[in-house]
Amino acid sequence: MILPFWVAAITLSAQPPALDSLVQPSPFSAFETHILSNGLKLWYKRLPGEPVTSVSVAVPFGRDSAPIGREQLAHFTEHMLFSDHLGRSEEEIRREIEERGGVYNASVAADRTFYFVRIGREHGLYALDWLYRVISPHEMDPDVVDRQREPVALEVRARPRQLSDWIWTYYLNPTWLRVLDFWQREFGIATLNSRDYYPYASLYGINSDDLSRFYDTYYSPAAMTLTVVGDIERGEVLELVEKTFATLPARPRAESPYSLRDPERYRQAIRWNYRPNVSYSNRFKFFDLTQEQDLLLIFVSQLLRKRLNDRLRFGERKATYGIRIRIIRRGPTAYLHIGGDIKESEFEFARGVIEEELDALRSGGLPAGDFEADRSAVARRLRVTSSSSEDLERWVRTAFYQSHRHVEFPDLVDFFETVKLEEVEEFSRTNLLAQRQVVTIAYPHPLSQGLLLVLSLTLLGFTVGAARRWLTRPLDMRRIRYVARFKLSLVFRLLGTLLILTMIAIAGRLLVYGYQLFADRFLVRIDMFWLQWIAYAAMFALALMLFVLALATIPRKLLLFEDQLLIKFLSYRSTAILPAEIEEISLRRFREIWLSRRLWKCVPLTFGFFSAGIYLRRRDGYAYFFTTRKRDEFLQLLNGFRSGSP
Repeated sequence: MILPFWVAAITLSAQPPALDSLVQPSPFSAFETHILSNGLKLWYKRLPGEPVTSVSVAVPFGRDSAPIGREQLAHFTEHMLFSDHLGRSEEEIRREIEERGGVYNASVAADRTFYFVRIGREHGLYALDWLYRVISPHEMDPDVVDRQREPVALEVRARPRQLSDWIWTYYLNPTWLRVLDFWQREFGIATLNSRDYYPYASLYGINSDDLSRFYDTYYSPAAMTLTVVGDIERGEVLELVEKTFATLPARPRAESPYSLRDPERYRQAIRWNYRPNVSYSNRFKFFDLTQEQDLLLIFVSQLLRKRLNDRLRFGERKATYGIRIRIIRRGPTAYLHIGGDIKESEFEFARGVIEEELDALRSGGLPAGDFEADRSAVARRLRVTSSSSEDLERWVRTAFYQSHRHVEFPDLVDFFETVKLEEVEEFSRTNLLAQRQVVTIAYPHPLSQGLLLVLSLTLLGFTVGAARRWLTRPLDMRRIRYVARFKLSLVFRLLGTLLILTMIAIAGRLLVYGYQLFADRFLVRIDMFWLQWIAYAAMFALALMLFVLALATIPRKLLLFEDQLLIKFLSYRSTAILPAEIEEISLRRFREIWLSRRLWKCVPLTFGFFSAGIYLRRRDGYAYFFTTRKRDEFLQLLNGFRSGSP
């Protein structure tokens, strides 16, 4: 049967066009770069038909640039720029954008501060002028500073330190007992972890001069990147920018706050916890990337995300819900993070796949056909996910905010579509090195919590029992003549208890620090559960033994035998004194002991204020100053014991 012509025409016209004919221009292309007379960089992009205009300013300085004791300066400055200015109140500034249907905000990170406005295209020029007024130099009026301090305090939860805060800051977590965090250890970056960071003192110590100095130092136009994206006329944008942002006073760009070291050092940390899956994290460290290297890093991250998820999530062996791959930047440093929660039974397979893909990039083992197909796929995805003004703004905020690294706005799609396999292999071979890796793996714990509790209690009992057998000495109690307990006044008991607890607390905290340091440097690198946890058990037993020994230094009572005087301590231990070892037995007062050289090598167990105490000194110089309930009776027995009389 012959179809009518019009039916055939409809059928043919309904056929989908070729994929190539549907490809739109790269959303990253056609960005214009203008360097203003004051050094400020403008990136402008016309997006015809885009309903939203995005205007943003990136300042490549943030929290890391604040001095010690003024850690909230970058954050406080950001709040101040949205406050009263040029005759407008903070509320009026807010309404100017929100009443036009726009949104605005700012974010402060470790190495950047980012301001943005998103608004309908008909108000794009107004938003550009509005953001200029926000960024322009502020007076930092003391009254406005005081008014803005409370919102910042609420946001960072700043309050005066309470007792628990003081204990945490100066006992549980003092700066000199902190294990280095990732940025400190790997790059030498001084983070808040290295400081006695007190948000309340930091915030309330900031004044107008501090804010003005911070703004003048770091808000230099030479460091800023202004980005305008939307359906907004080029000529109007350039004309308005010349009247606004170009008038910002020129100042030298501030120096980088970072003093870094090369991060070439492999590190592995293996842990076990009570989670159902294996937690895998692999971080490759980068240092002082150029623009081309940064773009290659972005491409490699996208390529690895696709290839790893194709094999591990969507392949036949579904080892994970998804592999996460991110680039984390901080100043001139960055790391590529490959991570995810992986099914325990599939972990070795998944780790092998990850290493196989990395090796293929480093060694040239990736087939050219596969590379071209995957390159096209990630480029198409990038084209779709970066098509709006907000998408392009996000790239500035997260990747292109360093104005000296990215002078021109990178056309990522074009870069993705034209990058060569040889370039990717050379980059991977140079940077994805074993010595630049930080690998952290947390396996599911092989022992149930109940079994672990039983083993812990067993170890506790065994350690205490061993300490008892070691410290206890056999005695013939049939030969005992007298038992006397040390008589301690209430004040002495309280002060002594406080002193003992303080010493135990200090020693315990030092032991915890030693454990953390030893575990961080040695134990977590052991990839054998039983070896690692036997070491943990040994450290626990040692700490418990040291605690028992600490109690074994506190005298509790006196046992007088026919041939020896036994001083019994709180935990098992006792010390024998023979009659011939006693050099002096006398009654002494406070001044004669506490304010004299006799206190040296003496264990004072009484003050001797209101009544004299017994002073017993051995020939080796060690002495005890104490009293008992029946002092005179015991003193008489002691003298008889020393002389050998009954």
